[in-house]
Amino acid sequence: MRRWIPSALVFLAAMVGGHVAARLAGPEPAAASNAVAESAPSAAEVRRWLMGGNALFATGEAVPTDIDPIRRASIAAGQTPWCTVLTCADSRVPPEHLFDAGLGRVFTVRVAGNIAEPVTIGSVEYAAEHLHTPLIMVLGHERCGAVTAALSPKSLGPNLDALLGYIRPGIAGIDDLDEAIRANVNAQLASLRKSAVLAELEAEGKISFLGAVYDLDTGLVTPLDSGGHVAAAAGHGHDHGGVAHAEADAGHAASTH
Repeated sequence: MRRWIPSALVFLAAMVGGHVAARLAGPEPAAASNAVAESAPSAAEVRRWLMGGNALFATGEAVPTDIDPIRRASIAAGQTPWCTVLTCADSRVPPEHLFDAGLGRVFTVRVAGNIAEPVTIGSVEYAAEHLHTPLIMVLGHERCGAVTAALSPKSLGPNLDALLGYIRPGIAGIDDLDEAIRANVNAQLASLRKSAVLAELEAEGKISFLGAVYDLDTGLVTPLDSGGHVAAAAGHGHDHGGVAHAEADAGHAASTH
């Protein structure tokens, strides 16, 4: 992961200034107001919006919005989140902050190792089927303690061993931690797709899945391709900054809080 960090920070520092004004001034994706009845944007729009917000967060340009009393009152009667994020319980990985999302935008499911097991899958099913979130993201993160523990065969007691049992099969044969973190994201996505509820919604085109990894050092969230590799923007190879720009440029132009 370290190969991308310098170029990512330089690139984002140069690009994010113009994106700030665009994200604050532009229309919300497929939504005219903050009212509870607002409709959810498409999965592609949500992805652009998330990555745009993450670009702001990563460079310290995020402006907290959608957290004031007016927004709080507008969603008190019900929620219409735009996406579901299954991520780790790690205190350094709060999705609402990483994506500069505010109140009511992200249905968050958090558990050590971002594992998809019956309880967390049930929460994701609820969000997709009843709250109609069009995008489901599994978000892993750098230096994940649960994945680190799963790389070792050492027992940590019955409860933690049960949790690690949802990680170890997906990272079998892997020694590198970064590679294991990415493999775990894809393994948990595969587990979500085994849900009959989610499989049907995906087949109907009502939901999309996305794997991603958060870098604790840069603040950047990087989408993964289906093979668990960093999704490269055209012409940038595995350059982290290229990915962030490709996602953030469209996201800031089309969305706001």
